[in-house]
Amino acid sequence: MSRHTPVSRRPSSSSSCLLRPAAVALALASLPWVAHAAVDETFQLGTVVVTGKARLKMDSETAFTASSMRTTTGLSLSPRQTPQSVSVVTQAQMRGQGIRTFEGALNTTTGVNVTRSASRSVFMSRGFYIEQLAEDGINTMIGAPGLNGTPGRDPKQQLDIALYDHIEVVRGATGLTQGVGEPGGTLNAVRKKPTSTPLVEASLMVDRFGTVRATGDVSGPLNEDRDLRARLVTVLEKDRSFQDNVDGRNALLYGVADKTLGDGTRFTVGGLVHNTHDTPDPNGLPMAHDNTDAHLPRDKFLGMDWNKGRYRKRDAFVELDHYLNDDWNLNARLDYRQTHSVSEYTSLAGSGAVGGGISATGTLPVDDIERYDHAGNQLAFQTNLNGSFEALGQKHEAFMTYSYSREKLDVRERWQDNDGLTAPVYTFTGHEVARPDWNTYYGQNFSHNNFYNQGLSGGVRLNVRDDLHILVGTRYTHWKRDWAYIYDTRNGQPDTRANTQLITRRSRFIPYAGVTYDLDDVNSIYLNYTSMFKVNTNPALDGGPLPVTQGRNYEVGWKAAANEGKLNASVALFQVDQDNTAVRSNLRTTDGTRRWAWFPLTERSRGLDAEVSGEVMPGVNLFAGYTYNKRKYTASVGSAVAGKDFAKQMPKHTLRAYGNYRLPGEASAWTLGLGMRMQSATESGWDIHNGGRTVWNASVQYALDAHWQFNLSLNNLTDKRYYTDNGSRGYGYGSYYGEPRNVVLTATWRM
Repeated sequence: MSRHTPVSRRPSSSSSCLLRPAAVALALASLPWVAHAAVDETFQLGTVVVTGKARLKMDSETAFTASSMRTTTGLSLSPRQTPQSVSVVTQAQMRGQGIRTFEGALNTTTGVNVTRSASRSVFMSRGFYIEQLAEDGINTMIGAPGLNGTPGRDPKQQLDIALYDHIEVVRGATGLTQGVGEPGGTLNAVRKKPTSTPLVEASLMVDRFGTVRATGDVSGPLNEDRDLRARLVTVLEKDRSFQDNVDGRNALLYGVADKTLGDGTRFTVGGLVHNTHDTPDPNGLPMAHDNTDAHLPRDKFLGMDWNKGRYRKRDAFVELDHYLNDDWNLNARLDYRQTHSVSEYTSLAGSGAVGGGISATGTLPVDDIERYDHAGNQLAFQTNLNGSFEALGQKHEAFMTYSYSREKLDVRERWQDNDGLTAPVYTFTGHEVARPDWNTYYGQNFSHNNFYNQGLSGGVRLNVRDDLHILVGTRYTHWKRDWAYIYDTRNGQPDTRANTQLITRRSRFIPYAGVTYDLDDVNSIYLNYTSMFKVNTNPALDGGPLPVTQGRNYEVGWKAAANEGKLNASVALFQVDQDNTAVRSNLRTTDGTRRWAWFPLTERSRGLDAEVSGEVMPGVNLFAGYTYNKRKYTASVGSAVAGKDFAKQMPKHTLRAYGNYRLPGEASAWTLGLGMRMQSATESGWDIHNGGRTVWNASVQYALDAHWQFNLSLNNLTDKRYYTDNGSRGYGYGSYYGEPRNVVLTATWRM
């Protein structure tokens, strides 16, 4: 079995120059779809991602693109100047589509796939999991499969889009800012900052299923000099799902203030409190006893009525921005966060293999009855020095960044004996198993994880000529993991097995190189190379450590910017190679026995990204992104055969698009929007086919006056019935319906 196999997004003359190649690129990119005309596929508008400490010179409320950003280096570069595939999901895109979740926002991006793993969503790019997520450039682990291994048991990431000004995405490795992780991509969510002009906004959102969400956003100066500013964001939400007995609550309070000290210094302090409740659904729905779709109702929930998840996040940060002179800037940030969560659940589930679905009598076994208590904290520090200097008649840029992070996660796991219980599927009510007394338990153990990450990076952007730019840099990363596993109780008796402790250290230099050549004032071409590494914590067949996983990203592309940077387009060809990927396989050993073990294997991912985003003409904003991605093992171990797709849960073709049009003249209060998500077919690790699909969305916005705006979003317009992509989908579990047609109404008042 592979590591992805289960075991438990009127024109000016310049814009015309841009649109011609962009249109050709997107037209060419769409050709593979002709062969799939008979398949129901899905397209969706999306945005690209950029990592690192980012400051966008853009109006996130109205724009579909960014004019400048700090991407993978810490240098302030425009998308056209950045020699890598990048994008931004703006407030305008999220508001127009009625998006209220982080997963919903990423479902509109180019090259990022949101897949399911147990009770939570995971993110993938170019065939690899995105294992870390940054908030304001501070990275934290998100428990993707392969790092901590089991997202269903990891603490949930609390990410509310009301908190963020925009979401950045970078496709490909981001070695200068991360160093450690998979080479597919990185996410950076940039929090809202205080404004120098007063802002008061309140909104109320309701949807078809009964969700009610209220948000408030107040910002502005606190003194006459406007050098002291503050912002407060609040969220209160009662969440209702299309599934029976699946609901939740969400409460967020975020505050941030900054003070200008003199002409070149700004001090920022902020913090948040975030509480969330949800209903874990670890197994989803099964297939029928004959291994076909059981066609269960979309509101069916096979978890118990006491399934609950409770999550708490506390975060505090300080930041100092200081301009040493007109050319050099120093930024330093200290961030401390605490997380705590409790999740308890069980549900019906069969086995993953053929014949493991609903029995002929209509029953399924009761799965593990489990409770997980998580407590974690993270202390992170990051400082960046960047500026410009003159040499050989040209002005060049340079940067240097130091980062330190310490993450701690403690987990207490308890479980009850299910006593071989079964329950009927079609008449299931959720009362079949009573909530246990967790003061007594059948089994218990503890795990303690401590991660330490230090990095020092630096580089220069050499402007060799006015049209030729070379960006080179490197990062030295030192990574350490201290992990302990404590056996306590097993089968109701003391567990006498020896406790496990493992300390792993690794250090690496990570290179980065990019070349950009400006063809004219609009078009550029670029080349890029970067890498990442990841420590394998799984043991090899002989019990020793596996070699370090190393990933490399090669990219060549074309970019263009028109309409004063308000319209951007790009086409990228990429190849990602990864060595020593940990693959679990059941092989026969030299003594003739067979046992499960981990083996290092090589993987390759190739493809194309194409994107157009921004203001096409006055009143018309458009995002369209297409990705073609083909993946394979380049060697064989067990069922992981050379040439086989190592990420079958990702489609080969995706097209995401969204556009809106503000009507002219007296009808200018109205804005109409239309979007789609199209993708080709996928498969799970158990070879279960999931057909291609197209999901349509529409929106109508109406500005009543200067204060009131109403937005009506129609999601899944045709009420398409489909299952979300899930690498662990088996015959007895893992089928999760996509959301049926939903109507979302939002009323917003602004002062």
